[in-house]
Amino acid sequence: MFASAIRMGKIVGAPKGHDRYRDPLTHQITPALYRVRAPFFKRNVIGFVLVSAIPLGVYMYTWSFLSKDEFSDIPIPPIDDAELKQLQAEYEAKKKQQS
Repeated sequence: MFASAIRMGKIVGAPKGHDRYRDPLTHQITPALYRVRAPFFKRNVIGFVLVSAIPLGVYMYTWSFLSKDEFSDIPIPPIDDAELKQLQAEYEAKKKQQS
């Protein structure tokens, strides 16, 4: 930086490529940026609510539709005890191989 542009650690004016809405030392938002954003805050919040309401509504509709579904009308094929024991043994053997 130029020595004439620096006074007591603060930059006077904005050098090329520098943003006046951030403090050059701490990079925190300055009160000027809060003032610039203030008129848009309500509109941004309303837009956020509207845009987020769409996927939330789809999610809630899907949840309510799927929670009504019953699977009692789907027949489950009967299985005898010997076949069940064989399937359990295959499952346990596969589980031991993976671990």
